[in-house]
Amino acid sequence: MEPQDHRTGNDEERLDALFAAYRNACPDTEPSAGFMPQLWQKIEARERSSTVFGHLARNLVTAALALSSIMALAVSVTHSHANTLPPESYVEVLAEDHARQDLGYFEPVQVEPAADQR
Repeated sequence: MEPQDHRTGNDEERLDALFAAYRNACPDTEPSAGFMPQLWQKIEARERSSTVFGHLARNLVTAALALSSIMALAVSVTHSHANTLPPESYVEVLAEDHARQDLGYFEPVQVEPAADQR
C-alpha cells in the first residue's frame, strides 16, 4: 500500500504544479465597470429577435383560428340548409333525371299534311 500512496502523492504534486502553471498563464481578470450593462444588452438583443418571431407566430395562429372559425360557420350553415330533402324518394329523383337525359336523343319531328289533303 505504501507505494500507491507515494505514487498518488507524486500525482497530486504534479497536478498542483499543473494548476499553478495554468493560473500563471491565464490570470483571472477583474470585470470592468461596464460588464453587467454589456451583458444585459446582449441578453436583451437576443430577446428582441425571439420576440419578433413570437409576435409573428402569435399573429399566424390567430389568423388560422379566425379562418377556421369562419370556415366552420360556413359549413354548418350550408349543412343546415342541405338537410331539407325534397319530398320525392331517391328512386323518383333518379328516374326523373334519367328521363331528362333521354330527351336529348330525340329530335324534333315536323309532320306535314299529305298532298291530297290540301
